[in-house]
Amino acid sequence: MARLTVLCGTGMTELATSTDGATVDNFRADTPWGEVPCTLVSTGGHEILFIYRHHHPEGTVNPPHSIEHRANVHAAVSFSPTVVVSVWCVGTMDKDFPPGVVGVADDMLDISGTIWTFHDDSAVHVDRTEMFNRKLSSIAADALRGQSEAGPNAFKQVVGQASGPQFESRADVEAYHRLGATCVNMTIGGEARCMSEQKPPHIGLLLSSNWAAGKDPNDGLAPVDHHSVEDLAASMRERVWQAILAVADAQ
Repeated sequence: MARLTVLCGTGMTELATSTDGATVDNFRADTPWGEVPCTLVSTGGHEILFIYRHHHPEGTVNPPHSIEHRANVHAAVSFSPTVVVSVWCVGTMDKDFPPGVVGVADDMLDISGTIWTFHDDSAVHVDRTEMFNRKLSSIAADALRGQSEAGPNAFKQVVGQASGPQFESRADVEAYHRLGATCVNMTIGGEARCMSEQKPPHIGLLLSSNWAAGKDPNDGLAPVDHHSVEDLAASMRERVWQAILAVADAQ
């Protein structure tokens, strides 16, 4: 039996809880930074803890810049998982990773200047040469291969941390692209930095939900629509779930 934690956005928890034969337990985890709602799904002999990163005490959607990543990560690792899986929606700049494809994170580029750490009182310098576990990322990639639009680079994406909550400008995207990012996201920075200070291995699954601003090959001025992004992300969740189960089966 594997124990995994999944940090995710809208919809993943609902998909897991609707799996045939799954048993579900909802509870709240206490952390030094507040309570974190958790959903424990037992399925296929595995225990998988889901944490919706945008949770808000009033039931609204917490915007990216207001998420308390330390609370979410603390709750995630308190479950003693063998691996933590982050699921992020991203805007893509990569022809190998067009909208509708599920990819895998290989690295992160964060020039936002925002600091996230569990070590405010005494300096601890954590190595981030390999932010995402290579072996487990390969298992997830193998489960995702065969998507008709996916090229080889879909499974080694470099995610740029965008500040949000607005979508990025064309100039933002172009700067990140020239620096080496292949897609952008608003929540990877804090979550991945905090996870790098923890022991469980970490991987990132990426839902390519839109062309980043200015990168649509058919229209460089095509707007990025929030509702369209959410709708396309929803169509990819089943593939993400299968990749999560593949990682669990390998434990």
